[in-house]
Amino acid sequence: MSVPAKVNPELAKANFRHDYDMIMVNNLADNYQWMLMPYFDKLILYADLWSTDEQSSRLDDYHLKLDLSYYRSWPPSVTFINPNSRSFDLRTDQKWFPKLASAPPGTEAQFHVSYNFGDGPRQLVCNSMALEYYQSNHSPNQDQRWNPERHNFGTTLSTIQLLLRKPYYGGRLA
Repeated sequence: MSVPAKVNPELAKANFRHDYDMIMVNNLADNYQWMLMPYFDKLILYADLWSTDEQSSRLDDYHLKLDLSYYRSWPPSVTFINPNSRSFDLRTDQKWFPKLASAPPGTEAQFHVSYNFGDGPRQLVCNSMALEYYQSNHSPNQDQRWNPERHNFGTTLSTIQLLLRKPYYGGRLA
């Protein structure tokens, strides 16, 4: 498997804008009640979403930073963040990081608040729809692998949304 590499920023920006427009036209953000804040020039998307119970009632708010510097050749990088600082400090921000009770059947998934990458520890949304999965040397099978012809950052967000739904959602880390 190849090592993820950043793509031409203009190409990434064009794909980001195109997919954002498609997600908005198709009401995906409204359907999931996401608040999306794109910064196309910086290749960053901030997304606010909610964990839910089995009846889709809101439980806890979560905030993500997606870095689309590798997009669409690879999925976005995903980081859970403190909504006030728009960053994550392992010592003080664990309430902004979720736990999984279990993964959905047939889905490989886990949340790691601190995973040791070659360049140091950082978060890992351990699922093939997140860049860090590939940077941590996971090898998905063909059905799990990111496919830029059929996946976009909406796939990443909807996968995380599924993981934040009971019975898979296990509450806040702290």
